[in-house]
Amino acid sequence: MEVEINNIDLYYEDQGTGKPIVLIHGFPFDHHLWDRQVEILADHHRVITPDLRGFGQSDAPEGPYTMTQYAADIIALLDLLQIDRAIIAGLSMGGYISLAIAEQYPERLDGLVLSNTRTAKDTAAIRQNRYNTVEKIKFEGTEFLVLDMLGKVLSKDTRKHNPAVLEFVEQIMRRQRAAGIIGAQQGMAQRKDRSFILNDLQIPVLVIAGRDDKLISPMEAKRIAKELPLGHLEIIPKAGHLSNLEQPDTYNERFMRFVESTEVVEH
Repeated sequence: MEVEINNIDLYYEDQGTGKPIVLIHGFPFDHHLWDRQVEILADHHRVITPDLRGFGQSDAPEGPYTMTQYAADIIALLDLLQIDRAIIAGLSMGGYISLAIAEQYPERLDGLVLSNTRTAKDTAAIRQNRYNTVEKIKFEGTEFLVLDMLGKVLSKDTRKHNPAVLEFVEQIMRRQRAAGIIGAQQGMAQRKDRSFILNDLQIPVLVIAGRDDKLISPMEAKRIAKELPLGHLEIIPKAGHLSNLEQPDTYNERFMRFVESTEVVEH
């Protein structure tokens, strides 16, 4: 479905009934990143999977797309759907957006899932690399980025033994537009450190990491979980940066267990 919010047409899918769960994809993907989770979650819950601005079937205006802007888009979508509170789950860049929502709209959260992400802002080196990537895309297109990320987002075990996942990830990345990738890179480069909000989050938070994640170390997840009053940590074995795709059965089981635990807390 497509709706107009914040001066863009934003595409989203809305499946199932019950407790609302919003799944926010990472970079440079679209809502299909969560297909294996929707298959399970939508049997018991209402699952909303948007294409972030710049990605999938949503509009790709000129960037940068800040995490604050992404957060405002998600909240505007919830407003349109008349959803007061939801569990928000984000992977990688989706985690950055989830943290922005937790900072700016804590009253809208029933729970939070931070998957393969970090709270810190970019180091100077990473920030400069993002800007270098933007300039290269302007001249060469996105092919180099797709090839580079294929070697980083999946674990060695997945690349060797699960060619279907490798192909699926490659297809998603190849269909993303240069304008969206540029806008997201610029926005991530500008994002602030949100570590300071962790101690104040009075909602259940599930922190997930892939044991073999080369982009964001599992140590980041351990640090985040320790600072959360109601945090729970899950390390997924034989998974890299896309733990939800690489080990979907394990990921889904941990996710469902968390959602059920939030229902107990509400009662």
